Amino acid sequence: MKSKIISFIIAAFLILPTAYAQNISVGGFVGGGTVGGFSAATGAFTSSIFAEVKTPVFGFNTRLSFIYAQDFNVLLPGSTNRYYPFLKGVSLKAIFTQPLDSPFFLEEGFGPIVINDRTYSNVDEWNYGTAFSMTAGIDFRKKKADGFKLGLGVEYSITFGNTFAKYFSFHLQGQYYF
Repeated sequence: MKSKIISFIIAAFLILPTAYAQNISVGGFVGGGTVGGFSAATGAFTSSIFAEVKTPVFGFNTRLSFIYAQDFNVLLPGSTNRYYPFLKGVSLKAIFTQPLDSPFFLEEGFGPIVINDRTYSNVDEWNYGTAFSMTAGIDFRKKKADGFKLGLGVEYSITFGNTFAKYFSFHLQGQYYF
């Protein structure tokens, strides 16, 4: 019964706002940070793609994100490692945005996350926890409904149980509103 209620709430957050086309956006980020689990934190590149919709009932945006973070050494030519630790996950965050002096903005987000920990070659564990984010940037929309936002952000996630997978990201984020 609980899973049906949770599924209904998630569907309502994602489907209900689609009637308001001006409130849909997509985006992503790339950056650097760390990944870890039972292992010590390892330097990593981080990336994410997301879709965001305005939730008119509650007054915040809902963002569904796919996150991928992997050891930096995978990018280096000539690296002799046989395995590169990585994490991948999905989060559903509530996003709160405060306009600052035009055209600047500040946004904060938090919500549940599910992370697949692959920090060791013999580890393939799913972890459940919380993700937090903050971004500051420039809104190029000039009070229009569609257009771009660009910002610098940080994101931190920690899980509770299994391998206690976690990541930290400092990144450049772009977002387009339809």
